[in-house]
Amino acid sequence: MAGQTRRTEPKAVYVYGVVAADHPCDLTGLGGVGDPPAALRRLRTGRVAAVVSDAPPGLRAKRRDVQAHQGVLDHLGRQGTVLPMRFGVVATDEDSLRGELTAEDSAHLATIDNLARRAEINVKVFCDEDELIRSVAENDPTVRRLREHTANLDEQIQLGEAVAAAIEDRERALEELLVAGLGPIAVDHLAGSRVRGAAVNQSFLVDNERAEEFAETAEHLDAAWGPAIRLRLSGPLPPYSFVSTPNLTPEPASGRGA
Repeated sequence: MAGQTRRTEPKAVYVYGVVAADHPCDLTGLGGVGDPPAALRRLRTGRVAAVVSDAPPGLRAKRRDVQAHQGVLDHLGRQGTVLPMRFGVVATDEDSLRGELTAEDSAHLATIDNLARRAEINVKVFCDEDELIRSVAENDPTVRRLREHTANLDEQIQLGEAVAAAIEDRERALEELLVAGLGPIAVDHLAGSRVRGAAVNQSFLVDNERAEEFAETAEHLDAAWGPAIRLRLSGPLPPYSFVSTPNLTPEPASGRGA
């Protein structure tokens, strides 16, 4: 119909992180996710701001985009404290994001204060599977007894269940030892989700000035536990595990690309 105004659909917004309003937030020379890289901008709402870009359509977790996301957070982190979003968080539009940031203003500022000059270090513990099973078979009394008297299918099933339970006990013990050894150096720690092949997955929040001490202590633990057990450290990282943003309307990008 002549004279009718066409409505403009709101644009989805890709969210990289949240910072205090006084964060320098220098984005010079940086590009965001997408091909070509999306232009970055700061969306300020009172005492906090979000670093965002337009959300590319059909965004997938391609290596280039994951690296671009991480690069933005690393750059912001060198300028000040940032609350990092995990890859793929998309807000419906700028207005909804402004509303959510305003509603969580005080909570975000408290988290920013808590994370200042701190980083996340993730520690995974890997065990030699054959050595672990051999150790369980030799040292666990229930497993030993069942191995000696396994004559039918039911007893074989019981043996398998006993071995699995003994391995879980051993992994819990390793986790307790890891936390006892590294926890006092950290401000906080959280158990991560189960990772294939890893007996333990823990993330530690560490003061920047104690990061070297943390790494050295982890090396000592690794050496003390012997060649059948390996520790793998990742970090310092943006403190993803210690940031909770329940009202940021997450719409995670799915899928993986080359």
